[in-house]
Amino acid sequence: MEYIVYPTNEKIKFPPRGYFIVGDKGTSIQIISSFLAWNFMGYETKTGVKIQDMLGDYFGNNLKTWIVFFQKSNGLLPDGNIGEPDIQKLREYGLNA
Repeated sequence: MEYIVYPTNEKIKFPPRGYFIVGDKGTSIQIISSFLAWNFMGYETKTGVKIQDMLGDYFGNNLKTWIVFFQKSNGLLPDGNIGEPDIQKLREYGLNA
């Protein structure tokens, strides 16, 4: 299966704490949410959160819901934060950022 990636040359840039939390915003969040939207559309029905409600450059509770579901589905710590292990797993699915 080919995955569609948010079209950007940008790379994920973590904040100084080393991971993203609810309230963070910026290009990295937009890349992550766009990648999830294109490649994990089934999460919309599984989480009850519509794509348009979690998509964008702001890390809100709707994106956190998708992240927790992704983490649980992939054997990651389901803390709702986005750290290096989560990005590494997204890269296994084709994230190129």
